[in-house]
Amino acid sequence: MSIKPRKVGVLGAGNVGSHVALQIAVQGLADDIVFFDTNNGKAEGEAMDLRDAVSYMPHHVTCKAVDGDELGDCDILVVAIGKTRQPGQTRLDMLADSVEECKKLIKVIQHSGFDGIIISITNPCDVITEYLARKLNWPKNHIIGSGTALDSARLQMQLSEQLNVNRRSVTAYVLGEHGDSSMVPWSHVTVGGKPIRELLEENPDKYHIDSFEEVVYKVHRGGYFENANKGCTEFGVSSSTAELIRAIFHNEHKILPCSTWLNGQYGIHDTFASVPVKLGADGVEDVIEIHLTEEEQKELDNSIDILQQHVKKALAL
Repeated sequence: MSIKPRKVGVLGAGNVGSHVALQIAVQGLADDIVFFDTNNGKAEGEAMDLRDAVSYMPHHVTCKAVDGDELGDCDILVVAIGKTRQPGQTRLDMLADSVEECKKLIKVIQHSGFDGIIISITNPCDVITEYLARKLNWPKNHIIGSGTALDSARLQMQLSEQLNVNRRSVTAYVLGEHGDSSMVPWSHVTVGGKPIRELLEENPDKYHIDSFEEVVYKVHRGGYFENANKGCTEFGVSSSTAELIRAIFHNEHKILPCSTWLNGQYGIHDTFASVPVKLGADGVEDVIEIHLTEEEQKELDNSIDILQQHVKKALAL
C-alpha cells in the first residue's frame, strides 16, 4: 500500500502566499508545496528560499514553482493573488483589481483539471470567494474564504489582553464581512465558559475591558494599523489559513469561522459570508447557527447587504 502525499498549491507568491507556504512547511501540514505566480521568477525565488529552510524544520517537505498545468493533482489550492492593500484603502476598494486577476486565474484552474478544495484569501475575501465559486461552478462545500478567521483571532487577542486571560480561554467569533461591516455576537462570547457580560458584571474589580464598541473598532482597525506600519499583513492571515488547512487534512471536524455559502442559515440566502462552520476532509461539513439577538441580527444583515452589493459589482465587471 502506498500513502498519497498531501499537496498544496499556493497561487500568488507575494507576502501572504509565501507566509502561508512557510506555515504549511513549519507545521508539517503537507508533503509537497507548489507555487504558481504570473511572475515566475518570484515564485522560483520563494520556492528556493523555502527549500533552504527545510533542513532546519522537523518535517520533510518539497517546494517548487510550477506552471498552471501542474496544479491538477493538488489537494488544496490557496488563492493569494492580488495587490497589497494601500494605506487608507478598504478591502472592498480592492474589488476591481482582484476581479481582473481572478479572471486570469480561473482559466488556469480550469485548464489544470484541479478538483479539490479551494481556500481564498484574496480581498475582498468574501466577495472574491463567491465570485470564484460562481465562475468556476465549484461545489459550495469545497470552496471557502479565510474570512473572519483572522478577525476572530484579533477579537480574542483584544479580550485576552484586556482581561488578562489566556486566548484559548476566550470563545469569540466575528461574523459577516471580513472587513469594516463585520459584527460580534456578544451574546455568545464566553470566557472560561462564562458569558462575558456576566463575568464583567459579577467581577468588576477583577475584569474590565474597553466598551464593546471600542473592542470592535480595534478589531476593524487592526489591518489598517498593520498596513500603515509595516506595509502589509502576513503573519496572522497565514496562521489562520494554516489552521483551516490543518482542519481539512486532519479531518478534525473543527468549528472555525470562515467564509462559506449560506443558503437559509441566519436567514441569509445564496451568499458567501463568514460564520462558524465545521471543517473536515470534505470541506465544509456543516454551518453552525448561533441564535442572535434582534440587534445582532440587524448588524449581520447590514453586513450581508454590503457583501451582496459588491458581489453584483464583481459579476458585472
